[in-house]
Amino acid sequence: MASIYRKNNKWYVRFKDGTGRWRDTATMATTKTEAKSLAHDLELKADRQRRGLEPLPEHQKPVTFGEVMDLWKSEMGGRLRSTTIIGFAEKHLREELGPQTLKDITASRLEVLLNSKIAELAPKSLNHLRAHVHRLFELAIRRGLYSGPNPAKAVPTFKKPKKLPMYLRTEEVPLMIAALERRWRPLFATAVYTGMRKGELLALRKEDVDLGAGTVRVGRSHASDTTKGNREDLLPIAEGLRPYLTEAMATSPSALVFPRKDGTQHPPDIALHKVLRRALGRAGLVEGYRHVCRRKGCGYEERQAHAVPGACPRCGMKLWPKALPRPLRFHDLRHTTATLLLKAGVPLATVQRILRHSDPAITTEVYGHLDLDDMRKGLNQLAFQGATARTTEAPELAALAAGDENPPLAAGLLLEGSGGKTKALEFLRKSAKLQGF
Repeated sequence: MASIYRKNNKWYVRFKDGTGRWRDTATMATTKTEAKSLAHDLELKADRQRRGLEPLPEHQKPVTFGEVMDLWKSEMGGRLRSTTIIGFAEKHLREELGPQTLKDITASRLEVLLNSKIAELAPKSLNHLRAHVHRLFELAIRRGLYSGPNPAKAVPTFKKPKKLPMYLRTEEVPLMIAALERRWRPLFATAVYTGMRKGELLALRKEDVDLGAGTVRVGRSHASDTTKGNREDLLPIAEGLRPYLTEAMATSPSALVFPRKDGTQHPPDIALHKVLRRALGRAGLVEGYRHVCRRKGCGYEERQAHAVPGACPRCGMKLWPKALPRPLRFHDLRHTTATLLLKAGVPLATVQRILRHSDPAITTEVYGHLDLDDMRKGLNQLAFQGATARTTEAPELAALAAGDENPPLAAGLLLEGSGGKTKALEFLRKSAKLQGF
C-alpha cells in the first residue's frame, strides 16, 4: 500500500515499484491531496507493470524530442489553420533539442536555449517556442512516452513590450481605399467594414454573402472549415460596403468572393501588408520620405517630412523622394474597425459581437484604442475652481485666517476641544496658511 510523508517542505511517496522494490520518491505536489492522488497513480502504474500490461522503465526505449515533434506533426498538423509553427519549430528546435531524449531536456536547458535566441527573436516569438515545447511534452505524457514533469512549465515567459497601437483614423480610411488598385479595393473595404480576419476574407464564398438579407456568414478560414473561434457567425452588411461586395462577386471567376485572377484561393502567406503599405504611401499616410540621389554611385540620402525633390549636396543631382509608409499590418485594419466603432459611440457589447470576441476585455484592451484627441477631450472634462471656491468649502479656516474672533460653528467646535482658545486659533491659522488660504 503506497503512503505519503512530508520532509524538508516536500511531499514524498513511498510505493512498491514494478519490480517489487520499495521506493521513496520526491514529488512536485503542493498539498496532501495532490500527494495522495500521485501515490495512487504510481501504485496503479506499478501494478500494471508487475502484470505485464506496461513495460518496465528499463525496458522502455528512450524517446527523443525529434520523435515527439514528428508524432505531433502527424497527429495534430492536419488540424492547424496555419502551419507556420511547424516550420518555425523545425528551424529553432530541431537541431538543438531533436537528438536529445525527453528526460535529458530540463527546464534549465530549455531556458538557456531560449535565452540564446533573444537577439534573434522577439519576445512574442520566444513565447511561441516555449508554448510549442510545452504542448509537445504534454503529448508525450498523454501517450505514455514520458512520465516526468513538463520542463516548459518552469520556464518563465518573456515580457512583451507594449507598443503604441497602429490604426487608421476615420478620415484616412477613404484615402487608403482610393489609393488601392481597383482589384484590391473590395477586399480591403470588407476588412474595414466587418473586422474580418485575413483567412476569413480569403476563404469567403459567394454562397456566404446574402445581399438581399444584407448578411455575411463567417465560417471558414484559409483552408479550414472553421474559424479561429471554432464557430459560425452572421454579420450584417453595412450600406457603404454593399457596392464593394456587389462588384467583387460580379467580377470573381469562381465561387470565392476574393480569389486570385485565375479563380483559385490566395495562399495564407500572401503579403497583403505590402499592398496596404503601397497604398498608404500613395495616399500620403507616411512617416516621412527618404530622399535618395539619382546619380549612380553617389549613395547620398536623407530623410525629410516632405516629398518635394531637392538637389544632392554632394553632386548636385536631383534627389528622388521615396515614401516611408506607416508600418501597418493587414490585421491592423481589424484594430481600425474596433477603434472607430468605439470612438463613434457604438456600445461595447455591439462591437464585441461584430469582432466575435468571447471576452469584452479583449475588445477594449487589445483592439479598442484611444488617441491623444480622445484623451485630451477626457482630461478637459476636469474643471477645477480657484482658491475662492476652496475658501467657501472651508469657511472656518478662511474665517480664522482672516482673523475672525467669532468663526463659524465648525471652527467653534474645534476651539472648544483644543485646550485653549488662543492656542487652537494659532494652530488653525497655521493650518490655513499651509493649505494656501
